[in-house]
Amino acid sequence: MTGHLASPANPQGIVSLGWFGDWEQRRAAHEASGDPARVVRHDGVKVLVSDGVSLRHATFSRSLSLAVGDWVLIENETVTGALERSSELVRESTEGGPQVIAANVDLVLVVFGVDRPLRRAKVLRFAAFAWDIGAKPVVVLSKTDLRTDVDSLVSRVRTWVGDVDIVPVSVTNGSGIETILELLAGRTGTLIGESGAGKSSLVNAVMEDEVAWIGDVRDRDAKGRHTTTHRELHLLPGGGMIIDNPGVRALGLWAEGEGVEQLFSDIEQVGTSCRFRDCAHREEPGCAVRAAIEAGDLDTHRWESYTRFIDEQEGASRRAVLKQRRSRS
Repeated sequence: MTGHLASPANPQGIVSLGWFGDWEQRRAAHEASGDPARVVRHDGVKVLVSDGVSLRHATFSRSLSLAVGDWVLIENETVTGALERSSELVRESTEGGPQVIAANVDLVLVVFGVDRPLRRAKVLRFAAFAWDIGAKPVVVLSKTDLRTDVDSLVSRVRTWVGDVDIVPVSVTNGSGIETILELLAGRTGTLIGESGAGKSSLVNAVMEDEVAWIGDVRDRDAKGRHTTTHRELHLLPGGGMIIDNPGVRALGLWAEGEGVEQLFSDIEQVGTSCRFRDCAHREEPGCAVRAAIEAGDLDTHRWESYTRFIDEQEGASRRAVLKQRRSRS
């Protein structure tokens, strides 16, 4: 599964893994010595790392919390340090608390299978989650060969997510795959979404190889088994990288705030002219957002998506606080 990363025919070496920008400066600022490499798989007591030319296992101290995508320094087959991350993909673990499941991600492909109902709250939550970690979200509508109303589906999701890229794809007929590859060129991407949404099939399609296992999907609800049981970084044939992830059932917004501002930047911008700084854009006097809607300058559906998402997010936050209090008691 990792042969693509160890290909000796790769002339770019470590640059092919994303070693550009300010990574050299981060390395120079680090106290630890060693050669840079990227974590491509976490094997528990060891990590599999690549320098763009070869693969090797390295041991690491338990004081280092490493994730796939991390840039580390290696000396004598040992991780001597980890460079500061540019982004962290974090979810709530089964034991409670945040768990980093991927690091240094530029692009988050939020995959939804159109063989099941599209839920506005879930689409918004996943997209905001991507913005929150400092990455760019892309909504991927998979299995489009099963529908004849793809254009209307894209239009509906557009009213929810605004300027976020939406890519309808089908691994069966190949539509949309080239667009995904273009978006990933020179970037590190990862996939999140429910089991059975088609993430593993999409990874295989962009890799042009069977690198991810594909499981059965239940007829009653179009959901699949967790066929991806670990995370691994793959180097794409045409450039760029992709990290496959297990299905995400519980997704916590650990960095709340920025995602909402990015996802609804149009509403947030208009809201700066509201009379009250804490305006909720509902019934408050002097609300610039409501005035813009009435004037036809803001889309009503966008405002509805915004208010529903805020309500959903606040409800989730309240439940999280109650759960934390109960666990302490």
